Amino acid sequence: MKDTWWNVLDRVLRPARPALERVLRECTPHLERRAARAIERARAIARCEARIEAARSDVFAANDGIVGRRMTELEREWRTLSRVDPDEGLMDLWVRIAPAAWIDRKRWRDAAPGARFDAAIALAADPDGVERAEAAALALRAEVAPRVAMGSRIRWSTPSGDLDHARLFEGLAGAPRSDLVAEASERFPERPLLARAIAHAAGVQMQPLLDLWRTGYVLAGFDATGIALELHPV
Repeated sequence: MKDTWWNVLDRVLRPARPALERVLRECTPHLERRAARAIERARAIARCEARIEAARSDVFAANDGIVGRRMTELEREWRTLSRVDPDEGLMDLWVRIAPAAWIDRKRWRDAAPGARFDAAIALAADPDGVERAEAAALALRAEVAPRVAMGSRIRWSTPSGDLDHARLFEGLAGAPRSDLVAEASERFPERPLLARAIAHAAGVQMQPLLDLWRTGYVLAGFDATGIALELHPV
């Protein structure tokens, strides 16, 4: 069992992502189209702003205090042009890079708006690992549900800090393995709580956590609504 846990340490925070090269190739035309749309949007905004300035000059020249409907329409046009959809074209990309069985499940949707593109890439690059991580998270929930409030919804999020897993071990016998505490702490100096959780899970033989960490992913949080898994950047 010692060798198994040492192998886990080699995998934690290092998802396999065997499809990354293919996914990145598919992203190139998407990024080119998005850049072209951004340039055209910037030009349209500049043209609209020029018309607004011209209309404002006309209002000042008339000196009658009447703004007029034209100015209101131009300002509405400017707001529309300036509004950027963070998911612009992302669903079309998802169709091309994700497994067919995933199309109706936008796993990237739970990431912050500015991180959804990167989340889609990271998820699509490792379909088998993502599915095994989710299965392990649900198995973990089944094991700890009697003493820990943990919903069944799986969501993926970008790193948000070091999670204290102490609640997962409440009522379990066993103590953290001291050898693993030292090794994990050395490997993950920025994640002391994660390091101790690995050592504690080894001490109580918590198989679902072993299975989860073996995929390279870790918990990002859990509560009564569901389980958040940490999605590491590519």
